[in-house]
Formats: sequence, C-alpha cells, structure tokens
Amino acid sequence: MGLVGCAVALVIVNWAIRRVPTQTGDTDMQVVAVDALPDAAAEAPGGLTEPSLVNDGWYVRNMATAHGAFVIEVEAEDPAQTEMIAHALIEPIQADYDEILVYVNKVGDESDLPARRMQWTPGGGYVEITYDQPSPNR
Repeated sequence: MGLVGCAVALVIVNWAIRRVPTQTGDTDMQVVAVDALPDAAAEAPGGLTEPSLVNDGWYVRNMATAHGAFVIEVEAEDPAQTEMIAHALIEPIQADYDEILVYVNKVGDESDLPARRMQWTPGGGYVEITYDQPSPNR
C-alpha cells in the first residue's frame, strides 16, 4: 500500500504543478483527501478526473516525468489489456504532456524488456508495440 500511496502523491503533485491556477473568488484553501479507487478513476474537486493507479488486474510500479514526457511502468496480470490500461492512465492527463509512454510488464516478470508499450502523442495518438510476441521469422 506504501507504493500506491507514493504513486498517488507523485501524480497529484505533478498534476498540481502543471495546472494553471484559476481564480474562483474564494480565497480560503480547501484540503481534500484523495483515495485511489480499485476499479475506476477518482473524481477530484471541480469535476476533474484523476487516473486510478491500481486495479484488480494491474498496478503502477513506477513513474517519471521530464521535459514534457511522462513514463509510467505497470505490472498487469494480462499484458494484452495494455490498450485499456493506457487509456485509463493517459486520458485524464494527456493535455499536460507532449508524450506519454506506458510500459506494461506481466506481474512478477523482472526482465528489462516489457511485454508491451503504448505511446501517446498529440499528433500521433496511441501507438502500441508488442515485445512479447515472437517475430514471424522465428
């Protein structure tokens, strides 16, 4: 649960830093607790939707941002669900980044090569690469 808490905090801080503040007329600050929901995205104050960082079939293992890019590493029971996982993670934050990469490994697989990768860019949309499939020449 500690890893999930750290991941939630990292996403919230990153999201807050990259958002343009808006003036609502109310000068009092409000502190709101955010909990990661297991099967759906959490709705933050103001109707904004945050990505869920854990699900019954997958969880975020690591995240990093630099120079307008966001890299998310996920472990999933079924890497074939990469498209669904990537959409759930990318759609709420895509306006904030020039590129988002979601690397999906099978749960328990410690290899350096992920099973799949989903790349999102504003110009190219979603592009998936499958690494765990043997090539036709083998």
